[in-house]
Amino acid sequence: MSSIAEDMRIIAEGEILDDEWTRRYYSVDASHYSIVPSLVVFPVHQEDVSAICKYAFSKNVSLTARGAGTGLLGQSLSQNIIIDFTRHMNKITEIGNNYVVVQPGIVKGVLDKELKRKGKFLPPDPASSNYCTIGGMVANNASGPHALGFGSIIDFLEGVTVVYSDGSIGTISDNDSDDRMTRIFRLLGDKVDLIRQRYPKVTKNSCGYRLDSVINNDKFFPQKLFAASEGTLGILTSVRLKILDLPDCRQLLVLGFNNLLSAVSVIPSILLDSPVAVELLDHTVLGNVDKDGLDHSHVRTILFVEFAGRERKRIELQAACCKDRLVGKCRVLESASDEKSINRIWESRKSALNHVMKLTIGSRRPIGLIEDTVVHTDFLLEYTRFLIEKYAKNNLDYVFYGHAGNGNLHTRPMIDLDSQSEIRMIEHLADQVFKKVISLRGTISGEHGDGLGRVNYISYMYGTQIYSLFLGIKELLDPTYIMNPGKKILKQNK
Repeated sequence: MSSIAEDMRIIAEGEILDDEWTRRYYSVDASHYSIVPSLVVFPVHQEDVSAICKYAFSKNVSLTARGAGTGLLGQSLSQNIIIDFTRHMNKITEIGNNYVVVQPGIVKGVLDKELKRKGKFLPPDPASSNYCTIGGMVANNASGPHALGFGSIIDFLEGVTVVYSDGSIGTISDNDSDDRMTRIFRLLGDKVDLIRQRYPKVTKNSCGYRLDSVINNDKFFPQKLFAASEGTLGILTSVRLKILDLPDCRQLLVLGFNNLLSAVSVIPSILLDSPVAVELLDHTVLGNVDKDGLDHSHVRTILFVEFAGRERKRIELQAACCKDRLVGKCRVLESASDEKSINRIWESRKSALNHVMKLTIGSRRPIGLIEDTVVHTDFLLEYTRFLIEKYAKNNLDYVFYGHAGNGNLHTRPMIDLDSQSEIRMIEHLADQVFKKVISLRGTISGEHGDGLGRVNYISYMYGTQIYSLFLGIKELLDPTYIMNPGKKILKQNK
């Protein structure tokens, strides 16, 4: 790869690093996987990205775009060229009244601060908001706690500029397309009923390609093909996103329950009052956090329930109705309506999850394979009971939390990755869990994506007909399979 690095230094303005330390640094992300790349490129502008892609296409060398490396399933790991956007292509290029245009390397927390000055916000707010990038959020179709009220990043994606594998550039939106997207439309045009039948009946989904959003209500939204695509169809150099006015009023309830199942059982009732967020932390998380600022003594599970909007009386009424519905089923640990208190409580939730990611019990640690499933909330109690029974049967310690209002559970069994028998156990457990989720018309990946961990399950999730559409799209946009190989679509033997 030394000759490729030398060629790159000629064709690209950005830095090209292939020293041992850099390669080792970029060999890991937030997952338990590790792949050492050959070199790392820091593009300065779109022309750099185009030149890099043209070169890689001519040499049949793979490319993987990377933001902050917060992916939990190895999405940004590759053995060849890594393109890091965080050093140079990290700017806000335009802010309008109801939209913002950014480069892919901008950190979500930085964007949040700038938008807040203008009374605006971009609602998707993953736990990694302080350091994850917009490019990575689009690639994963990130969401977070407030997806219940506002949606995932795909719902805000209005346009993209993309560099395809051969270096050509496309500008894509509701009203602007290119020849490649025209071919995509032709491919999908008579498959609308099939897509409608085979896609999960849930409010969050990052599994496979989101064809159900690309053609929706007989309208074509080609830019949404790149949300949840994990950089396998092209590399984004610019992203246009819808933004909203900050809500004038918010109220957050913190509710304590005796156990996990009693908390899950009231979710459908809570949803009747239209909260914008319903988050769950079980004792398996709370027991490892002693400085969250909340009194959860004698409480085994906590729900965070937030209401938000323009009218204070309406928000107060929603919160009051919610509390009335839950009389005798839980206790209110805290109620907050001022921004400082609300932010403090949400920060405690983020701190708890950050702690969980570092948790170990002996040689075991929480492993992400079944950690991002989603089922309709009508089935959430049944599904939660199923998971608990499977953990008990396999004598597994675990952590349990999630975006309960969306039916999105983040649960991680504690596994020793040095034990082949435990690895086989988690793979067998995943087969059982995913089969259950699919039977409930749910998804195996709600917001964390597929990455290396779940790529082999995508065809099982959708069936052969939908997966063949995925293959067709991949081969239209990346015929040589150089864009982030090993993710989303595995190269077919012909």
